[in-house]
Amino acid sequence: MSLLALLLSVAVLIVIALAAYAIYLHWQLREQEKRREAQLKALQVEADKQRDRINKSIQVIAAAMGSDQMTLTEGAMRLSVLLQSLGLSEEVLTPYSSLFKLAEATAHIPILEEWKKLPLKQRLAFDQQREALEADYRDLVMDSAKQLLNKNF
Repeated sequence: MSLLALLLSVAVLIVIALAAYAIYLHWQLREQEKRREAQLKALQVEADKQRDRINKSIQVIAAAMGSDQMTLTEGAMRLSVLLQSLGLSEEVLTPYSSLFKLAEATAHIPILEEWKKLPLKQRLAFDQQREALEADYRDLVMDSAKQLLNKNF
């Protein structure tokens, strides 16, 4: 066997080995892309479910506000948080700005455990403030709540 034939045989073996390695790397890349696509799909499904839960919560709260099952302040606070969590543009949120304004105007009022810790006199004072703000915003907030009924984001 001549030196040329030997070198040619070695070259062919190297090319075959490199081609096999390239095929293996290509296969790994395709598997990685499939896993990434599956993960993205799973994340999208979960995001869609979360968005669905938020939309249902918005419907329940808007309906509860319309039937006086919760104060306008509580509804405005809850709805403003839910609407913001959807990552909607300012343009989409503008019709519901009264909810954000009432929530902001009453944000200083303690809630939950902090509310329970307040003396009765202070709770009554905060209730008066809240009721005055709700009276000022009532029509706008109720209109926003009505607009949210049967609306899906």
